[in-house]
Amino acid sequence: MSLEHQALSVLFGPTVARIRFHFPIAGGRVTIAPQTFHYVAHAIRSGRVSVRSPTDLPAGVAAQYNDVARTRADGTVVKANTLEIAAVMGRFDEATVVHESLHAAYDLLRTGIDGNAEEASAYVCTALFCRMTGLPKPRWANDALYSGAERTAQSLLAQYQIGDVAIPTVGEQEWEALRLAVALHPVYRFNGPGGVWGLVLGRQYTHDG
Repeated sequence: MSLEHQALSVLFGPTVARIRFHFPIAGGRVTIAPQTFHYVAHAIRSGRVSVRSPTDLPAGVAAQYNDVARTRADGTVVKANTLEIAAVMGRFDEATVVHESLHAAYDLLRTGIDGNAEEASAYVCTALFCRMTGLPKPRWANDALYSGAERTAQSLLAQYQIGDVAIPTVGEQEWEALRLAVALHPVYRFNGPGGVWGLVLGRQYTHDG
């Protein structure tokens, strides 16, 4: 099965069909639901988003979404709106597809959201997928960022079980702690939008569709 078909299988799969939550942003809120990921899946099917195997991602980076074109070290170009996925061989790889697809959705839908909240919400999706598929915590929740995402996901899962609202909202304390973990993480502190402290200052990734 090609990487494209593997990604589509995840995005149209039963676990993604259960992901749903609100989170606060700029006096309003953003809603993440299965339709968010289905939108990206349809964009892949139509050719608006490409799925490619990367050749030059840094060590430890299994996937990324390119909202703008980038030039590899060898001079070749990865075009904009490309999901680069190293492999889809297990539950964490599948969770990574969900994470990067949320970035794609924000770009395609031109969502007005700061980079910090964007990353935090993507990690919540990663954590929800890992928890829903029973991936043991030691295999993924192994630093402050993932642990914060796991706690946020747990608060949502508890609300799913109660079932008193169709789409629950992230817990305020868990969400703020996760946003701080993103802001302090070296990957995003130095490489996020705007460089050093860009995610703290509310910078946004490119969302041009």
